[in-house]
Amino acid sequence: MRVRASGRSRQDAWRLAALCAPLGLLVASPALAQQQTVRLAPFVRLTETITDNAGLRNDREAKSDWITQLSPGVSLEARGARLNGSLSMSLNANHYGNNTSADSTYLALNGSGKLMAWENRLYVDLTGSVSRMASSLFDPRPADSVTGSNLAQLSVFTVSPYFTTRFGSTGSVRLRYMMGISDSGSAAMSRNNTQTWSFDASDPRMTGFLGWGFSFMDRTSDSSATSRELKQQTTRLTGMAQAMPDLMLRLIVGAESNNYRVSNQSSSIYGFGADWTPTPRTRLSATVEERFFGTGHTFTADHRSSQMAYRISYGKDASSTSGSMLSALTLYELLMLQYTSRFPDATEREAFVRQLIATQAPGQADRITAAQTVLTDTTFLDERLQVGATYSGPRNSLSLMAFMSDRESLVDRDYSASSDIRVGSTLRTTGMIASVGHQLTPLTSLNASFSTSRSRNEGSVNQSSQSKMLMAGLSTKLAPKATGMLSARRNQGTGSAGDYTENAVFGNVVLQF
Repeated sequence: MRVRASGRSRQDAWRLAALCAPLGLLVASPALAQQQTVRLAPFVRLTETITDNAGLRNDREAKSDWITQLSPGVSLEARGARLNGSLSMSLNANHYGNNTSADSTYLALNGSGKLMAWENRLYVDLTGSVSRMASSLFDPRPADSVTGSNLAQLSVFTVSPYFTTRFGSTGSVRLRYMMGISDSGSAAMSRNNTQTWSFDASDPRMTGFLGWGFSFMDRTSDSSATSRELKQQTTRLTGMAQAMPDLMLRLIVGAESNNYRVSNQSSSIYGFGADWTPTPRTRLSATVEERFFGTGHTFTADHRSSQMAYRISYGKDASSTSGSMLSALTLYELLMLQYTSRFPDATEREAFVRQLIATQAPGQADRITAAQTVLTDTTFLDERLQVGATYSGPRNSLSLMAFMSDRESLVDRDYSASSDIRVGSTLRTTGMIASVGHQLTPLTSLNASFSTSRSRNEGSVNQSSQSKMLMAGLSTKLAPKATGMLSARRNQGTGSAGDYTENAVFGNVVLQF
């Protein structure tokens, strides 16, 4: 489904304005502006794509096209004692030379920020994302935002103020409220509003050896496609014991309730966990709990060195579309882990990592995130394994990310909107992406990537799909404020409409002002 500029786009603009209002007020204040470093950088990007299958159709129906995309935009970075954040926004206008699809215009946005409203006590977290992604896992998977018809514009915005303080020598308290809005503008996922209150208090070293923790969460979610509010409450009390200097043991008891089924259901929570930090570079954490859906668990392990970083996670918990996006492993996350020692300051590290991705792995930062996301209104049980590793040397880089995910709806059929996840079925998805980069000169680099994914829906509806994509390209700095990239790709797969193959050459030039 092609998304054109409409009333929905105007709604996204109002949401963006609401999210950016605190940032604008802060920057505009003369007293606070003196404490801030704000960088505003307008840019324009011109992208040309020559493809032999613009609609990702089968071979008999394939049509070639020359697609022009003009993207004026702006990037904003704010760093200082009060505000830290970044925002990139562009308006993308697409023109199809051979009329294989209707011309369209859409907004792309990615931003996050943290505002300190009261000295080390009251903060506000802001996140916003608007991007095009596949609306179904079982239709042809586009390699970009201009080919194929299996595209939806996913918007996710959150505003989360919270109060935090400390007590004693090791205790802390946090009260948080979060309001989130998500919408795909398609039948796969309608507008969803979520409000969450949470309270956390803990003192892990109350006696030096023993500690405690308490948490409470109340969440309400409603979708424009259903006539029912979904509610969830959880309460946990955790006892902690410092068994060794680098090993913390946890014992968990609690209760939870929700109305995912026709009638409300309540159940107890009990479980255990452990946190082990054998070295400053290595961390392992495990939690196992008995929940309303059965046994839930979370295992994470990561290790970093001067040139490499590894992360493994395996979990089973209730989730949603926005939740699966936030928990997806990304190249950005791995590189932020790897360069922790080299750049202790998070702001400086973030700037370095984003520049590294732009030069050595352009376009790879969030691709695995899109591969893991499924558009649905429903709350689902997500059992997911993720593995990631990255290497960055003086001139060479290598990254590998892979995942397996089983998703099953937790909501009764009468209250579940139509999507890839259907009640009584299990959606299984596996995927991986490997990318390499080589710095030819300080200004020019070669990069290549291979990605594959497979999805299968079992139960009341049987569906399957598979996609593979190979890409290679060259990027270079044309001038102090101009960069260019030229790449080629092969995208092939199977879906509900049959087999498809696409070959394309594409390039872009980005000018900053």
